[in-house]
Amino acid sequence: MPKVADLPGRLRVCQYHNDHDPPHFHVQHSGRDTLMTIADVRILRGALSNTHLRTVRDWALAHQAELALNWVLARAGLEMRDIPSP
Repeated sequence: MPKVADLPGRLRVCQYHNDHDPPHFHVQHSGRDTLMTIADVRILRGALSNTHLRTVRDWALAHQAELALNWVLARAGLEMRDIPSP
């Protein structure tokens, strides 16, 4: 799974090539995988602590355009871009 960002709290943000709709990203932490939508930055599957959820949500809202671009690139089979971390 291509990593696109590492966030504080040992949170790793990844996006898959040819992943299923709706457009989303994965947050890995402590061996768990949480899926979050790009459009409204809500949890699709999994869970995060309130602190980690706030960290991810703040970052994702600031980088929605990059996440959306990576989604398009991934669906086209192209290389995704790293996204800046705080």
